[in-house]
Amino acid sequence: MGAGARQRAPRPERAPAVPRGCLPRPDRAGRARRDAAVSAVSGPSVARLIRHQLGYALVALWRSPTVLIFTFAMSLVWLVVIGIVAGNEAVDPVAGVRVMQYATPVAIAMGTFFATFPTLGTALSEARDAGILKRLRGTPLPAAAYLAGQIGAAMIFAAVSLVVTLAVAVTFYEVRLRGEVLPALAGTLVLGIATFAALGLAIAAVSSTAALAQALSIGSAIVLAFISGLFFVGGDLPAWLTRVASVFPLKPYADALKDQFDPAATGSGWDIRALLILAAWALAGVFVATRAFRWEARAHLSRRGPRDASPTRTTAPTRTTATTATSMTTVSILRRPSTARLVLGQARAANRATWRDPGSSLFVVVPVGLYALLLAVQGNVVLPSGIPFATFYAAGMITWGAGTAVFMNLPEALARARDRGLLKRLRGTPLTAGNYLAGSTVAGLGLTFLVAVLVLSVGALYFGLRIPVAGLALGFGVIVVGTLSFAACGFLLAALVPNSRAVGAVGLMILFVLAFFSDVFLVGIGPDWTGVVGSVFPLKNLQNALTAAWDPSGPTVAWGNLAVLAAWFAGAGTLAVRFFRWDPHRS
Repeated sequence: MGAGARQRAPRPERAPAVPRGCLPRPDRAGRARRDAAVSAVSGPSVARLIRHQLGYALVALWRSPTVLIFTFAMSLVWLVVIGIVAGNEAVDPVAGVRVMQYATPVAIAMGTFFATFPTLGTALSEARDAGILKRLRGTPLPAAAYLAGQIGAAMIFAAVSLVVTLAVAVTFYEVRLRGEVLPALAGTLVLGIATFAALGLAIAAVSSTAALAQALSIGSAIVLAFISGLFFVGGDLPAWLTRVASVFPLKPYADALKDQFDPAATGSGWDIRALLILAAWALAGVFVATRAFRWEARAHLSRRGPRDASPTRTTAPTRTTATTATSMTTVSILRRPSTARLVLGQARAANRATWRDPGSSLFVVVPVGLYALLLAVQGNVVLPSGIPFATFYAAGMITWGAGTAVFMNLPEALARARDRGLLKRLRGTPLTAGNYLAGSTVAGLGLTFLVAVLVLSVGALYFGLRIPVAGLALGFGVIVVGTLSFAACGFLLAALVPNSRAVGAVGLMILFVLAFFSDVFLVGIGPDWTGVVGSVFPLKNLQNALTAAWDPSGPTVAWGNLAVLAAWFAGAGTLAVRFFRWDPHRS
């Protein structure tokens, strides 16, 4: 071989062949790497996706103040309110059975119902409107896994709330359960919670906006609670209404719980009919939720402008147009819009925003429907005070309508606009905080007047409601004062509570509790001190002032009640303007 010849590199030695049956087994690390490589190609399993989504949903729900209010506060507050109003006297001294033995299943039914149905209905729709679901669309997460995680998280929260409520009932109210009904109780609770969670997701899936989902879920929840007899004390519901309520899941669920808590009942406590109704509604909710589920919010197409404003056609401005524009600009600079014009403009804008939301109509329909329902059940009897029940309850339902319109609905719309940055953009306009709040209050006042006209019309046409002309004039003046008081309190609530979801939940909870201290739903039930507590707040004072104005024996001015309403308006209004912010809260 010559000196210039290329030297070949030595070939690597081959490993000796190993028989096929003697191949070494991969260790655990190798199997883990192989499984990870397979998962990277095929994607995670559905069970793993559901497990991770369940953990994420639990964290998200725990961080939501609305969920905490509906899940934990609702059942406990309901239990305490019933204990205060009904007392806990011994029904059977020999057996030791007390009143709360029969009230506890109602509290559990209300707690588990509100913990799942309205909570999930708003949570899913708000996640879709905020674009969270749109971002999740690019992940391997299927819709069924997402919905399963949400339902599972709601069931866990409702179960924890149930345990807390039962612990309070057993510890402080001496509630007892028979051992043989525990399996039936557990099965009813699990199926009921799953049913309400599925229906809440179905409401969110078919709702176009989060505001509509919240209105539909909360409005239908209140109506179902009333027709199911959960809010009704004394008397019996009409037979036709009982049959209608039995078709929906809440009444069979509550009735089954009542039978299982009844110490005089016998048997194992299984209510097969109630379970079948719950299962049917659960399947219907899952079907609607999966079929109508959308990852993205529905796009609202804007209307096209006039043909002259089309981008394909341009019109050169003439000298006259330019001169007119210059003069209008000069006038706009020299003349600031008047306060009245700013307030009326904001009122029109708030009114349009209210009626563009289909869910706002529920806040008008619910008080009217409750008024007709209670009058149909109770009849226009004369109360011990000499006031016809139609007159007294008309004042109560108008008070409730004013509270939901301007203490819950209107401040929630304000907080929602602030969260979206709309108020921040308005900050650079001549509109001040006082003008903005005044205009929104005028819009809420118009909505309250609409509720009052509908309630009084139903009472006059069907239940023999008669109010003197002078009483009508005085009553509408009282409504103005009461609405202003509610609006000031609502705006203060919006200024202090961090986000729109919390504003609506906190507002509903406050109204819900104060209604039972103010004779809005129940008349003359409870110890005397509950009426004293209610007299401090605006709800009872508006109801009493309206009742005095519409007294058939002659309208009277309740100066004491009006003074309390005026004090709340002045104090809460001053604080609302002081703490009002155009920018959203920083988390």
